[in-house]
Amino acid sequence: MSRARKAKEARVSDKYRSKDALRSLSGATVASVLLIDFAGLGAVAWAWLRSDTPRLHHWVLFALLTALALAHMALTRPSEERRRAVRQERALVEYVDQNGIWSAAAALVLPTTMAIALVLIVRSRRFFTARKPLGLWTSTTATVVLAVVAAGSVRDLLDAATWLGQTPVVFDTGAGLRALAVMSGAVVVYFLAEAVPIGIYRGIRWGKWSLLYTIGSRDDNKLILHTLLLGMAVALVAVVLPPPALLGMLAIAVFDTRNVGRIAALETESARHKTAAITDARTGLLNRRGFDALAAAAVDIDHANGQPTAMLEIDIDKFKGWNSRIGHPGGDKVLAAVADVLRRDTRTGDILARTGGEEMAVVLPGTDWTTALDVAERIRRSVQNLETEVVNPAGGNTLRLGHDPLPPCTISIGIAASPEQGTTITALERYADQALEVAKRNGRNQVVALAMLVPDAGDQLLCSPAPQDRAGAAGDQTAERMPVPQ
Repeated sequence: MSRARKAKEARVSDKYRSKDALRSLSGATVASVLLIDFAGLGAVAWAWLRSDTPRLHHWVLFALLTALALAHMALTRPSEERRRAVRQERALVEYVDQNGIWSAAAALVLPTTMAIALVLIVRSRRFFTARKPLGLWTSTTATVVLAVVAAGSVRDLLDAATWLGQTPVVFDTGAGLRALAVMSGAVVVYFLAEAVPIGIYRGIRWGKWSLLYTIGSRDDNKLILHTLLLGMAVALVAVVLPPPALLGMLAIAVFDTRNVGRIAALETESARHKTAAITDARTGLLNRRGFDALAAAAVDIDHANGQPTAMLEIDIDKFKGWNSRIGHPGGDKVLAAVADVLRRDTRTGDILARTGGEEMAVVLPGTDWTTALDVAERIRRSVQNLETEVVNPAGGNTLRLGHDPLPPCTISIGIAASPEQGTTITALERYADQALEVAKRNGRNQVVALAMLVPDAGDQLLCSPAPQDRAGAAGDQTAERMPVPQ
């Protein structure tokens, strides 16, 4: 693993450890964590009172399964770390730890106290690579203990003699059916014993009680089921074949976990490529390719529903001068700052894009031109009030927009709207460009809306003139009429 990747993963780890520290959680959430911890301790006490004395072959299996679990963890750590980091960066529900293969198997073939000991050894080793602070790590460990005790109870209830007896075991028809019942029951109770307390914790913490937020997505649960079935296969091999056969199961488990990691990596890379194909790298807005399809669909949908659509064409005034004054890295910071204003001053569902060098566009679904004028004015004022810090390429000192020697950043905006200026994105873009040209020709730092003001006046422009200084940016502005450029 490269140093850069290690550093990145360390930053992600620190971020999530800090966010999940018990001191940062609500009282109800902390209470749920402590309740899970006490339930785990109760399960340990219950197992201690009910477990039989281990025999020699149990100690052999315990040593072998523990060694295999630790080897599996070491051999799959790079792929598991990448998978875990990706899920946390994407804010997905808890990642599935495939070390459950070994704890699920131990729950069937070892006395419950020994299975708990295996869990504690493996989980202690896992703590050093986990993305959790100690408080949440202990509660997660408690859910695994609960799962192991629950699965062991199913085994004891249905067929303890077969699973805890001397190996290898030969299954007849009746014993085979009982073994199937034990494994099926163990998978169900193991899953529920982990999922229910974790789901309650998540519901209390996030205030969201849907299945997606409490027990995860369908893909998450399919992977959990897949992991538990592998655990059942390991348990079956442990009682049917000599102990060295478990080495073959280690190879299968390592291959499976790495394959899961590869699939996750490919899916993530594919999603990144899809996003990169329609996203502008400097601003995070849509690029022309991503904008055209979405904007056209928005206009078509509004037209079909009898709703207006407004389009803003935005140009950063004298942007080449910014590049000359503060260099291209500074110019990029100006672009990013303006993009942040667009995100902040528009609604979820509005379509934002960088369509050219210093040009941006906004489509406002369900919005008429008068409302769009208010939105555009708000954006213009916010941009003029930016105080983004940039580094002066000559001397390296930090400068702020709007503070001597840097002038404020200003923008010009042209507005067109449907149905007045057409019912296609092509028409709106053409007329918004015309309005933008008028705004630039009139001195820049202003908003111009194309509108049919009176029936006998033809196409005209409503121009909102720029204030003379920053203090006047929020003042009332009087509209003046200007002819549409041909």
